[in-house]
Amino acid sequence: MKTCSNRLNVFPIQLPALRDRASDIPLLVEYLVERFAQKSGKKIRRVSSETLELFKGYRWPGNVRELQNVVERAVILCEGDTFLG
Repeated sequence: MKTCSNRLNVFPIQLPALRDRASDIPLLVEYLVERFAQKSGKKIRRVSSETLELFKGYRWPGNVRELQNVVERAVILCEGDTFLG
């Protein structure tokens, strides 16, 4: 009987770095803010345009995982209904 391999490199997926996909950042930030706000019981209704511009201008050496960590910390610290990152 054959067994299946569970290795991640069986089907490699190549994506450009997040810094090269700045247009993806607003959608990712909005998704992550909603996800972490719900998890922490907060009602964050919008993301400031200034915050989105700052996030788009950053180089994100840690890629999406770094973005996720930054957004999670900022949601925890957010006190109003606008995400200011």
